[in-house]
Amino acid sequence: MKKSLAFLLPTLILAGCSVDNAGSQSSADKTGAPEKGNVLVAYFSVTNNTEKLALYAQEHLQSDIFEIVPEVEYTSADIDYNSDCRANSEQNDDKARPAIKNTISDISQYDTIVLGYPIWWGQAPKILYTFVESYDFSNKTIVPFCTSGSSPIGTSATNLAKSAPKANWLEGKRFAAGTSKEEIGKWLDTCFMEKKDMKLLIDEKELEVAWEENASSKAIKDLCPLSIEMHRYGGFEQVGSIGRSITSNDKNMTTSPGDIVLYSSNQIVIFYGSNTWEYTKLGHIDLSDNELNALLNKESVSLIIK
Repeated sequence: MKKSLAFLLPTLILAGCSVDNAGSQSSADKTGAPEKGNVLVAYFSVTNNTEKLALYAQEHLQSDIFEIVPEVEYTSADIDYNSDCRANSEQNDDKARPAIKNTISDISQYDTIVLGYPIWWGQAPKILYTFVESYDFSNKTIVPFCTSGSSPIGTSATNLAKSAPKANWLEGKRFAAGTSKEEIGKWLDTCFMEKKDMKLLIDEKELEVAWEENASSKAIKDLCPLSIEMHRYGGFEQVGSIGRSITSNDKNMTTSPGDIVLYSSNQIVIFYGSNTWEYTKLGHIDLSDNELNALLNKESVSLIIK
């Protein structure tokens, strides 16, 4: 899937869609709507908490919707966690894959799947594994969300992602049962905003940058426009303060000339040489070593990101 399809405008209207045994469907066409990919909201719900939010999402996105219906319905006794219930037995069995009664007739028509589920003992119900293992999600974007009384989304989405490793899994979010339609819409607007790459200028020269798709680069984007005075350090890098700390996921790495990284959660570093340390990678400037040296090997440079 092309990167331009990874984030879709929330005003998207679907055309010519069909889902077996699904809920409401949309086939309207909106004049002037951007030509993006199709979206499906898929969900599993026993107590209707997840279903309510999935319906909010479907309404907001004007998308198709698909309820994951178990072949053997879950009763209230089946999810009584204080007993030796069915849910406990399944969650404790790595191989458990409860059968699903209904199917999606043509998953290939969808580029993005918004996937909703409750949290059962800190994880997605095992029927979600049945679902993601039943279709080819290669090159599709999956946007997970969960409902729970207090448990966070935790590792539930990352563990599910292992069953569909060729999909592009976005960061998920946990919602309480009483979450409003407006809050769901606001979250979706953030997830599905049209992607626009940041522009980077050094001493007023605009450069081609391959930005990483991670929480740190998104945090930088949220702060734009940024104007930073950078200074040479160590004979191999330019360093400048963002002015505040942002989210980071530092890993030990050996940088290459052209790498842009976040250091200590509050400084941007651009390399014209190499160094080994713990950083969060933000992107890479596509220039030759000689071009980078001419641009960055000086006492200071002015950086603008917008």
